[in-house]
Amino acid sequence: MIRGILFDLGWTLMKPETGDWMLTRKFREYCPQELQNTISPETWHQALYAASVPLAEAHNAGRLLTREAEEDAFADFYYDLVNGAGLQMSWDAARVISHDRTYVYDDKYILLDGLEEVLEHLQAQGLRLGILSDTWPSMPAILDHFELTPYFDSITYSYEVGTFKPDPRMFEDALDKIGLPGKEVVFLDDLVKNLEGAKQFGIKGILARMNEKIPDDPGYPSITDLRQLPEILLHIQSR
Repeated sequence: MIRGILFDLGWTLMKPETGDWMLTRKFREYCPQELQNTISPETWHQALYAASVPLAEAHNAGRLLTREAEEDAFADFYYDLVNGAGLQMSWDAARVISHDRTYVYDDKYILLDGLEEVLEHLQAQGLRLGILSDTWPSMPAILDHFELTPYFDSITYSYEVGTFKPDPRMFEDALDKIGLPGKEVVFLDDLVKNLEGAKQFGIKGILARMNEKIPDDPGYPSITDLRQLPEILLHIQSR
Protein backbone atom coordinates (compact mmCIF):
# COMPACT_ATOMS: atom_id res chain seq x y z
CA MET A 1 0.00 0.00 0.00
CA ILE A 2 1.33 3.43 -0.95
CA ARG A 3 1.02 5.98 1.87
CA GLY A 4 3.61 8.58 0.93
CA ILE A 5 5.19 10.33 -2.05
CA LEU A 6 8.60 11.96 -2.22
CA PHE A 7 9.20 14.60 -4.87
CA ASP A 8 12.41 15.88 -6.32
CA LEU A 9 12.02 19.61 -7.04
CA GLY A 10 13.66 20.04 -10.42
CA TRP A 11 11.43 19.08 -13.36
CA THR A 12 8.95 17.37 -11.05
CA LEU A 13 7.45 20.42 -9.30
CA MET A 14 9.10 23.35 -11.05
CA LYS A 15 11.54 24.17 -13.82
CA PRO A 16 14.00 27.00 -14.41
CA GLU A 17 12.72 29.70 -16.75
CA THR A 18 15.91 29.45 -18.84
CA GLY A 19 16.01 25.65 -18.78
CA ASP A 20 19.22 25.76 -16.69
CA TRP A 21 19.39 25.85 -12.89
CA MET A 22 22.93 27.27 -12.80
CA LEU A 23 23.33 29.50 -15.83
CA THR A 24 20.50 31.92 -15.26
CA ARG A 25 19.15 34.74 -17.41
CA LYS A 26 21.26 37.21 -15.39
CA PHE A 27 24.34 35.09 -16.12
CA ARG A 28 23.57 35.30 -19.83
CA GLU A 29 23.44 39.08 -19.61
CA TYR A 30 27.11 39.02 -18.67
CA CYS A 31 28.14 35.92 -20.60
CA PRO A 32 25.82 35.55 -23.61
CA GLN A 33 25.74 32.33 -25.56
CA GLU A 34 27.43 34.12 -28.47
CA LEU A 35 30.46 34.81 -26.26
CA GLN A 36 30.56 31.23 -25.01
CA ASN A 37 30.47 30.05 -28.63
CA THR A 38 33.83 31.76 -29.28
CA ILE A 39 35.54 28.93 -27.40
CA SER A 40 35.35 25.20 -27.92
CA PRO A 41 32.69 23.13 -26.12
CA GLU A 42 35.49 21.06 -24.60
CA THR A 43 37.11 24.16 -23.08
CA TRP A 44 33.77 25.29 -21.68
CA HIS A 45 32.93 21.89 -20.18
CA GLN A 46 36.38 21.64 -18.59
CA ALA A 47 35.95 25.07 -17.01
CA LEU A 48 32.43 24.17 -15.86
CA TYR A 49 33.69 21.01 -14.19
CA ALA A 50 36.62 22.79 -12.52
CA ALA A 51 34.36 25.55 -11.17
CA SER A 52 31.79 23.01 -9.93
CA VAL A 53 34.25 20.97 -7.84
CA PRO A 54 34.75 23.50 -5.00
CA LEU A 55 31.01 24.25 -5.05
CA ALA A 56 30.19 20.58 -4.51
CA GLU A 57 32.92 20.24 -1.88
CA ALA A 58 31.51 23.17 0.10
CA HIS A 59 28.02 21.66 -0.17
CA ASN A 60 29.13 18.25 1.04
CA ALA A 61 31.24 19.71 3.86
CA GLY A 62 28.20 21.48 5.27
CA ARG A 63 29.61 24.95 4.63
CA LEU A 64 26.55 26.11 2.66
CA LEU A 65 23.82 26.37 5.26
CA THR A 66 22.73 29.98 4.69
CA ARG A 67 21.79 32.06 1.67
CA GLU A 68 24.74 34.33 2.42
CA ALA A 69 27.12 31.37 2.14
CA GLU A 70 25.34 30.24 -1.03
CA GLU A 71 25.73 33.69 -2.58
CA ASP A 72 29.46 33.72 -1.79
CA ALA A 73 29.97 30.22 -3.20
CA PHE A 74 28.12 30.91 -6.44
CA ALA A 75 29.95 34.19 -6.95
CA ASP A 76 33.17 32.16 -6.84
CA PHE A 77 31.61 29.63 -9.20
CA TYR A 78 30.63 32.20 -11.85
CA TYR A 79 33.96 34.01 -11.62
CA ASP A 80 35.98 30.79 -11.87
CA LEU A 81 33.83 29.39 -14.70
CA VAL A 82 34.07 32.34 -17.05
CA ASN A 83 37.68 33.24 -16.39
CA GLY A 84 38.73 29.61 -16.31
CA ALA A 85 37.24 29.23 -19.79
CA GLY A 86 39.52 32.01 -21.04
CA LEU A 87 36.78 34.63 -21.17
CA GLN A 88 36.50 37.63 -18.86
CA MET A 89 34.22 38.41 -15.93
CA SER A 90 34.86 40.82 -13.07
CA TRP A 91 34.31 39.85 -9.46
CA ASP A 92 31.60 42.52 -9.17
CA ALA A 93 29.72 40.99 -12.11
CA ALA A 94 29.98 37.51 -10.61
CA ARG A 95 28.55 38.88 -7.36
CA VAL A 96 25.61 40.53 -9.15
CA ILE A 97 24.77 37.26 -10.93
CA SER A 98 25.02 35.24 -7.73
CA HIS A 99 22.90 37.68 -5.73
CA ASP A 100 20.20 37.56 -8.40
CA ARG A 101 20.26 33.76 -8.45
CA THR A 102 20.05 33.52 -4.66
CA TYR A 103 17.50 36.18 -3.81
CA VAL A 104 15.36 36.96 -6.88
CA TYR A 105 12.59 34.44 -7.64
CA ASP A 106 10.01 36.13 -9.88
CA ASP A 107 10.26 35.12 -13.54
CA LYS A 108 13.08 32.70 -12.72
CA TYR A 109 11.14 29.54 -11.90
CA ILE A 110 8.00 28.13 -13.48
CA LEU A 111 5.62 25.84 -11.60
CA LEU A 112 4.56 22.84 -13.62
CA ASP A 113 1.02 22.80 -15.00
CA GLY A 114 -1.50 21.37 -12.57
CA LEU A 115 0.90 21.40 -9.62
CA GLU A 116 -1.39 22.69 -6.88
CA GLU A 117 -4.33 20.73 -8.25
CA VAL A 118 -2.34 17.50 -8.08
CA LEU A 119 -0.91 18.19 -4.61
CA GLU A 120 -4.38 18.98 -3.26
CA HIS A 121 -5.76 15.79 -4.81
CA LEU A 122 -3.00 13.68 -3.25
CA GLN A 123 -3.52 15.30 0.14
CA ALA A 124 -7.24 14.57 -0.09
CA GLN A 125 -6.35 10.91 -0.60
CA GLY A 126 -4.60 10.95 2.77
CA LEU A 127 -1.10 10.59 1.32
CA ARG A 128 1.91 12.06 3.08
CA LEU A 129 3.89 14.34 0.79
CA GLY A 130 7.59 15.01 1.07
CA ILE A 131 10.46 16.67 -0.76
CA LEU A 132 13.73 14.87 -1.42
CA SER A 133 15.94 17.15 -3.46
CA ASP A 134 19.50 18.20 -4.28
CA THR A 135 19.38 21.93 -3.68
CA TRP A 136 20.74 24.99 -1.88
CA PRO A 137 19.75 27.22 1.07
CA SER A 138 17.70 29.58 -1.14
CA MET A 139 15.16 26.84 -1.86
CA PRO A 140 13.06 27.17 1.35
CA ALA A 141 12.44 30.83 0.53
CA ILE A 142 11.54 29.91 -3.05
CA LEU A 143 8.94 27.39 -1.85
CA ASP A 144 7.55 29.98 0.55
CA HIS A 145 7.45 32.54 -2.28
CA PHE A 146 5.27 30.19 -4.35
CA GLU A 147 3.22 29.20 -1.26
CA LEU A 148 4.11 25.52 -1.68
CA THR A 149 5.62 24.75 1.74
CA PRO A 150 2.26 23.96 3.47
CA TYR A 151 1.64 21.08 1.08
CA PHE A 152 4.55 19.02 2.42
CA ASP A 153 4.80 16.90 5.55
CA SER A 154 8.56 16.43 5.30
CA ILE A 155 11.52 18.02 3.54
CA THR A 156 14.99 16.61 2.89
CA TYR A 157 17.48 19.02 1.32
CA SER A 158 20.91 17.86 0.24
CA TYR A 159 22.73 20.90 1.64
CA GLU A 160 21.43 20.02 5.11
CA VAL A 161 22.36 16.33 4.83
CA GLY A 162 25.76 17.16 3.30
CA THR A 163 25.57 14.93 0.24
CA PHE A 164 23.76 14.52 -3.07
CA LYS A 165 21.45 11.77 -4.29
CA PRO A 166 21.76 8.84 -4.69
CA ASP A 167 23.79 8.72 -1.48
CA PRO A 168 21.89 6.44 0.96
CA ARG A 169 21.91 9.17 3.62
CA MET A 170 19.46 11.18 1.55
CA PHE A 171 16.90 8.37 1.45
CA GLU A 172 17.44 7.49 5.11
CA ASP A 173 16.75 11.10 6.10
CA ALA A 174 13.67 11.31 3.87
CA LEU A 175 12.12 8.09 5.18
CA ASP A 176 12.84 9.04 8.77
CA LYS A 177 11.13 12.43 8.30
CA ILE A 178 8.10 11.15 6.40
CA GLY A 179 7.70 8.37 8.96
CA LEU A 180 7.04 5.50 6.58
CA PRO A 181 8.87 2.34 5.49
CA GLY A 182 10.30 2.41 1.98
CA LYS A 183 7.83 -0.15 0.65
CA GLU A 184 4.98 2.33 1.33
CA VAL A 185 6.62 5.23 -0.48
CA VAL A 186 6.88 6.36 -4.11
CA PHE A 187 9.67 8.65 -5.32
CA LEU A 188 9.33 10.94 -8.34
CA ASP A 189 12.65 12.02 -9.89
CA ASP A 190 14.01 12.88 -13.33
CA LEU A 191 17.20 10.78 -13.01
CA VAL A 192 17.23 6.99 -13.21
CA LYS A 193 20.33 6.77 -11.00
CA ASN A 194 18.34 8.39 -8.18
CA LEU A 195 15.45 5.98 -8.66
CA GLU A 196 17.96 3.14 -8.50
CA GLY A 197 19.26 4.52 -5.21
CA ALA A 198 15.72 4.69 -3.85
CA LYS A 199 15.07 1.10 -4.89
CA GLN A 200 17.66 -0.09 -2.37
CA PHE A 201 15.26 1.07 0.34
CA GLY A 202 12.22 -0.58 -1.21
CA ILE A 203 10.96 2.75 -2.53
CA LYS A 204 9.06 2.54 -5.81
CA GLY A 205 10.25 4.95 -8.49
CA ILE A 206 8.46 7.01 -11.12
CA LEU A 207 10.54 8.70 -13.81
CA ALA A 208 9.61 12.36 -14.33
CA ARG A 209 10.04 13.16 -18.03
CA MET A 210 8.62 16.69 -18.04
CA ASN A 211 11.92 17.75 -19.57
CA GLU A 212 11.69 16.48 -23.15
CA LYS A 213 15.43 15.65 -23.12
CA ILE A 214 14.92 12.87 -20.58
CA PRO A 215 14.66 9.47 -22.32
CA ASP A 216 12.16 6.83 -21.31
CA ASP A 217 13.41 3.87 -19.28
CA PRO A 218 11.72 0.43 -19.37
CA GLY A 219 12.57 -0.16 -15.73
CA TYR A 220 10.23 2.51 -14.41
CA PRO A 221 6.78 3.92 -15.09
CA SER A 222 7.07 7.49 -16.32
CA ILE A 223 5.01 10.64 -16.68
CA THR A 224 5.39 13.58 -19.05
CA ASP A 225 2.78 15.71 -17.28
CA LEU A 226 2.36 15.99 -13.51
CA ARG A 227 -1.39 15.56 -13.91
CA GLN A 228 -0.73 11.94 -14.95
CA LEU A 229 0.58 11.13 -11.48
CA PRO A 230 -2.70 10.12 -9.76
CA GLU A 231 -3.44 7.55 -12.49
CA ILE A 232 0.10 6.11 -12.28
CA LEU A 233 -0.28 5.82 -8.51
CA LEU A 234 -3.53 3.89 -8.93
CA HIS A 235 -1.73 1.50 -11.27
CA ILE A 236 1.09 0.99 -8.76
CA GLN A 237 -1.41 0.45 -5.92
CA SER A 238 -3.24 -2.21 -7.92
CA ARG A 239 -0.18 -4.38 -8.43
